[in-house]
Amino acid sequence: MKIRLAILAIAVILVSALTLGIAPQVKAQDDKTQQPQALTPQTEFDQSQLESFASAALEIKEIRSKWLSRMQEVESVEKAKEFQAQASAEMVNAVKAKGLTVETYNAIAAAARDNHDFAARIVKLMGRPR
Repeated sequence: MKIRLAILAIAVILVSALTLGIAPQVKAQDDKTQQPQALTPQTEFDQSQLESFASAALEIKEIRSKWLSRMQEVESVEKAKEFQAQASAEMVNAVKAKGLTVETYNAIAAAARDNHDFAARIVKLMGRPR
């Protein structure tokens, strides 16, 4: 039972790997400067960034599915953590392969979470053939 709970917890971390990956860096940047522009996330993205985001998001979805199924079969927390690290690395590589930084990917994801119209625009891009 404890292993199942650990796997579930790690799966949640896996799902949020990219979003949570930069939180400490953002906090550290906020502490260094009091300028308002440092506290304001980027809200303007060009079309190529949005297309790259949509493509990366689809790849991340595939990576997540692959690793979650593997994580459900592990017998130890250590192995689950190893799988989580491998999955996170694959996700970061997928984002970078699309020409984005993890920070830009996360900024676009945050903007989509906060703006329904923006999210709908991204979903439309995700439906386009690659």
